[in-house]
This record gives sequence, structure tokens and C-alpha cells, in this order.
Amino acid sequence: MSFLKKIQSHFHLQYKKSEIKDHNLLYLFLELSRKCNLNCLHCGSDCKAEYHTAELTTDSWIKIIDYFSEHYSKQLAFIITGGEPLIYKNLDKITSHIKSKGRRWGMVTNGMLLNETRMKVLEQNGIYSLTISVDGLEKSHNKLRNSSKAYEKLNIAIDAISNSNLKYKDAVTCVYPDNIDELDEIAEILVAKNFISWRLFRIFPSGRAFENDDLQLTFKQTHEMVNWIAENKQKYKNLGLTINLSCEGWLPFETDSQVRDGYFFCRAGVNIASILSDGNITGCTNNHESFYTGNILTDDFNTIWNNKFDDLRQRNWIDKTVCKSCEHIKACDGGSIHLWELGQDKPKFCYAKNLHESVLK
Repeated sequence: MSFLKKIQSHFHLQYKKSEIKDHNLLYLFLELSRKCNLNCLHCGSDCKAEYHTAELTTDSWIKIIDYFSEHYSKQLAFIITGGEPLIYKNLDKITSHIKSKGRRWGMVTNGMLLNETRMKVLEQNGIYSLTISVDGLEKSHNKLRNSSKAYEKLNIAIDAISNSNLKYKDAVTCVYPDNIDELDEIAEILVAKNFISWRLFRIFPSGRAFENDDLQLTFKQTHEMVNWIAENKQKYKNLGLTINLSCEGWLPFETDSQVRDGYFFCRAGVNIASILSDGNITGCTNNHESFYTGNILTDDFNTIWNNKFDDLRQRNWIDKTVCKSCEHIKACDGGSIHLWELGQDKPKFCYAKNLHESVLK
């Protein structure tokens, strides 16, 4: 590592310690429902059209929004997710209420129900950011989304986003063997449609993806994805599209600086919290249930936030895993929380150890 990178790495570690100590909540994910209009092959939450576990009522979500508006600074933004939030029958009531509180909010959607009409309503209700899944060209997108209509609907949704006045137009791609050779074409589409952000994910073995080994990139393919980002990041930035490797795992510092705008930092439980559809409180929505810290129906969130998130912030459990003896542990700290289950002895994937270290320098 160069001397400059060593200095930057040192200051990044100090920055992380400061952020963890302060743990200012900046993003709250609201998982309105686990119900979904797709049955994707890789879904980590196993979302379905019918979900029979009791879920929070719309009135409960309104009270939750009121609570956070009263107790947390204007910096806090709400992110609406699911399941698929556009099938939630009272979505407009919830989003307009967020607007009435003067809060920023965004949404994550599969795009199946998004069109010009729905986009206009979202804009009227003050939407600031929208994230949509673009998982390849027609064949590969439809395969992963397990629907012959998914790509057709995606194009309608992308046009609606492109033609809107939305400030933050964001796309995510779950990279798997069928779409890894389509990244250039996806990038060109996003540039043409005025998207400003694109994040690439490696599918990790959780939920339905655990049962679909053919969705996992090989080590060689993972290296190809990382290299593609490093080689094309500046090119597309010049065209208005910022490309980043997702927050799914730690990389050696010099590699990290080539594929992410900000050095790796899992902010689950540090600046990010989620309230799930059944009221459970956790870091990110895709964290394993072993990292649930309480329930909004029975616990005061502020007490939970300040006192019950040590497993996500301090990570003392790392000492009982194979990571304890890793030379990278000080910088990595176990990587992303969503790759772990409390009690397991290693993460579901590790860039540093699952890939040959000679590759990632």
C-alpha cells in the first residue's frame, strides 16, 4: 500500500470510530409489507404475494413517522421499502404524511407498477429519491425476477423515472452469471435515461438465493465485476452516471478506492436502522433475525437505538469467528452485517479470503 493510502486508511478508521460513537440516525427504512408482486429467484426476504404474519397497520406507520419527526433531527430521511411498496394500498397516505412533516423520503421498487401516472403522484407527495432494480437485459432480468413481463414493465418504469423531476435517480443491479457480460449495455441504458447513480451487488447466499447456486458468481466472475467497475468508473462518471460497488463487503484499501466513492463502511446500526413489517427493529432490512434488537410495538426506539445495537456497532462476537486471526480484521471488522448470522463462525462471503489475495491488491 502506498504511503498516501496508508494515511487515508488511518484517517478512515478514526472516522469510523467517531461515527460509531456518535451513531447519528440518518436513514430509517420502513418495510411497509413483505407482500410482493414478484417471486424473484434471489429474494433474501422470501417476499410473496401473500404474507400471513401480522403486519403493522397504516395507523401504526403514521404514529412511527410522527415519533421520528418529533425525536430526530431534520437530517433523518425515510426510505420506503418492502416487499413491493407500490402494492401497499395506503402508500399515498403514508408518503403524503411524511411530506406534511417536512421530511425527505425515498423508495425502493421493482418497477412492476410504476408508470407516468404513479410517478406524478409520488412527486406530488414529495419523493426525493427512487431506487429501481435493473437486473440485466430482457432474458437475464426476466429470469432473475421470475417473470416474463418484468423487463417490459421495467422499461415503462425507467421511462417514467427518466421523464420525472426526481432529484435522485438510482439503479441497482444484482450481478449474476447471466448478466455479468451485459454491464456495458446496462450502463448505456442508464446514461440515456438520465440516471445519476448505479450500484452493483453480488448476490449472496441468503433466502431463496441460498437454494439457487447458479445465481452465485464464481471467484473469477467476482473479480471480473470488481475490475469492470474500476476500469469504467471514470468513463461513466464523465457521462453523468456514478457507479459503485455496493456495501456488501470489505476490500483492500487500494482496490476499494477504485470501485467506491466512499471507503467501505457498513453503517447498519450506525447511521441506518429499519423497522420491519412486523415491527421488529434492526439495522438494514436484510440483516439476519439474530440482529433484531427489539420491536416498535413494545419498545421505545430511542432507548433501543442508544443501548441495544452493540452487536452491530462494537461487534465483540467477531472474536469467536475465523475472522479473529485474519490480518485484515482491524480494517474490515467482519465486513457487512448482512453477510452474518450471530453464532456462525464465518461470513457468507469474503472478498479478501474467498478471492485469492493476489487478485485484489
